[in-house]
Amino acid sequence: MFQKAVKILLVIMLILPVFSRTTFVYADEEEEEGTTEKSNYDKCIEDKDKDACRIVYKEIRGEESKALKEIEEKIAESEGQMEVISALVMEYSQKAQSLQVEIDALKIQIDDLKGKIEQLEIQIAENEAKVEALNTRVRNRMAESQKSMHFNGYLEFILGSKSFTDMLSRIYGIEAIVSKDKSDREILESTIKQLNADKAELSKAKEDLDKSYEEIVLKQAELLEMQEFYEEQEAQIQAEIDELNNQKNSITESYAELKDVVAGLGLNTEFVAAVHNSWIAESVWNYSPDFLDGKWHLGVDYASSRGTEIHAPASGVIIRANGGCADPGYLGSLAGDPIMGGGNQVYMMCEVDGSVYGFIFFHMHDIYVSYGDLVFQDEAIGTVGSSGSSTGPHCHIEMYYLGDGDLGDFLEMSWNATFSVGRGSTAYNNRCFYDDGSFRQSAPCILNPEWYLP
Repeated sequence: MFQKAVKILLVIMLILPVFSRTTFVYADEEEEEGTTEKSNYDKCIEDKDKDACRIVYKEIRGEESKALKEIEEKIAESEGQMEVISALVMEYSQKAQSLQVEIDALKIQIDDLKGKIEQLEIQIAENEAKVEALNTRVRNRMAESQKSMHFNGYLEFILGSKSFTDMLSRIYGIEAIVSKDKSDREILESTIKQLNADKAELSKAKEDLDKSYEEIVLKQAELLEMQEFYEEQEAQIQAEIDELNNQKNSITESYAELKDVVAGLGLNTEFVAAVHNSWIAESVWNYSPDFLDGKWHLGVDYASSRGTEIHAPASGVIIRANGGCADPGYLGSLAGDPIMGGGNQVYMMCEVDGSVYGFIFFHMHDIYVSYGDLVFQDEAIGTVGSSGSSTGPHCHIEMYYLGDGDLGDFLEMSWNATFSVGRGSTAYNNRCFYDDGSFRQSAPCILNPEWYLP
């Protein structure tokens, strides 16, 4: 943060002399005693000095653009980090939620086993009670036998039989009672043994589930901890982005100073011809039937000899200037950037009578200007050529209405290669007026240059 503050301070220190309208004193100039050299800012505003306006504009725009570029790069970097961190937050959150599903399922299984173990414990207790009751009954029977029967009593019971068959029945009856008690005890003891084995097996399964449960809960806690950590990172990066945006806003506020400088251009009340000594080879909207009828033609072709100068129809600012295309080109060539086929091209914005307009110049031979240049009405910005998709030397000019207001305000906006109007039928449908001149479309929209350029 300290480094960011230092950079912003340096930018402010660089721009401050321009904004404060202090006097520029150069090494090769000697200040006369009793006189004060005017700053370039004052020369631009007070004396309408074009060269001074260019200097001040470039100083302000250049330093601000540099500072803004650095901040925007940092914002882009931070947003990239934010994207990665946010993905990690989502990843850990989803993993924690997935584990919660497992935790809930394990808890159900553990509760189910717990219930089964409790049921087995009840069954074991019931069977143990039956064994104890059986033992008590046998003990009681034996005790009674000791009192009343003993061996002699047993003999008397046997010998008191009325017949041999009755005697056998009495002997078998006594043995059956003893055998039945023994069998019942064995069955009960076997049942208890099996129940205890089942209980031990279920207890072991529950122990394993409890262990898995603890491990998953611990793992989920670790995931939630990581999620919280990355959420803190996310909040920290967002705070940095907010701070960078605040710095960006504080810098862009100084664009208001550009309005005064742009005003130094002098407000134009009408347009001047862009290509002197030219004639219209093709009009706007559609090509003529003998050439390419039905193809969209969004500008006017001003034909002239190669090398004829192209002039700014009004004072304004260059927002794009892209050359490097061979001249001459050929019909169907895709050479040109950002509009393919446009060849060497220049884009500018200007203010005339309280309204702001955009211009595009295609198929140029030479380009005299570059991005960010101030240009004045009727100043040469390049020459006629035949670069890109072209059959002969001409300058294709497109004109856009961007809205009413100060040019300085519009410079703060972001404009694409078509001034947000589009190409082809989309642009045609975004005409500002019907062909009969009636109003059709609000800004931004495309105009017929023949109505405005002499």
